[in-house]
Amino acid sequence: MISELDKYESTDQSTEMTDGNENRFHTSLLLILFIVCSFLVLNVGGYNSFIPLHLILVTRAAVAGIFLIATLILYQSKGALNKYWKVSFSFLIASIGLLFAWVFGLWYTLIPGLSASTVEGAAIAKVSEVLPIIAAILVGIWVVEKDFSAVYLTGGNFRKSIKLGIIVSPAALFVFFALGGIGFSATVNEVITWMPWICVFAFSNGLMEELLIRGLFLREYEQFFGQRGAVILTSVVFALFHQAIIGFSDILTMAGNFSIPLILGLLWGYAIQKSDNLWGAVLAHIIADIFFVLVMFGV
Repeated sequence: MISELDKYESTDQSTEMTDGNENRFHTSLLLILFIVCSFLVLNVGGYNSFIPLHLILVTRAAVAGIFLIATLILYQSKGALNKYWKVSFSFLIASIGLLFAWVFGLWYTLIPGLSASTVEGAAIAKVSEVLPIIAAILVGIWVVEKDFSAVYLTGGNFRKSIKLGIIVSPAALFVFFALGGIGFSATVNEVITWMPWICVFAFSNGLMEELLIRGLFLREYEQFFGQRGAVILTSVVFALFHQAIIGFSDILTMAGNFSIPLILGLLWGYAIQKSDNLWGAVLAHIIADIFFVLVMFGV
């Protein structure tokens, strides 16, 4: 004969299992939603190889409009939905930055004789492109937070961040060899001449991408997925971001193109979380981009 206590215990266990399944289902849906939103902002409304040139401005404006409406609705909502407004706001300022990059980031084309197919031209084009994105992020964060520690630019342990950045930076060799660095043929004099421009490119791109992908979202995602889940999610987004820029091809090539930024993203996200500071990840990202540009122009 089953006692009343056994009945209560069975009911409690059943309730706990149901709640656990519901929580996992909710977390899975949220994870998918954030990946879709990231792809929408960073690729559909940002960098990609599939949007026709004449539709880029309209597409970027439309994506920014979607997240403006979503942010206003979530901000004004009551109850559980209100906790999502800052994540939506992060998507909003990222989309505004990418929109501004298209509207204001092409001034380098007005410079007579400048070609983006040269190292110096590529560096100037990169600076032109990323300044509006960085400016939009910094202004947006300051308006809401009045403090840049929200995106890890200030606060935390700067020295530890730099140390961790140095420790994880050898992983950038994956980029060098994966892109064909074994065939590097540029002379020492060429590399010395290129290096100031390469550093300009690498610093601009490294800072922009770390702010855009990890600075804006890592802390926000932690409240929903924990530290480990947040760093995995931002790393997957980082890998998808680069995959969409490169383009989609055969499975093996896509797997390689996806896995390298995924690994780098995990390492750089780890460095940010352990130091609560962005600059070590920026340093490691700069080193990876230096290898990237060297291969692009030296092979």
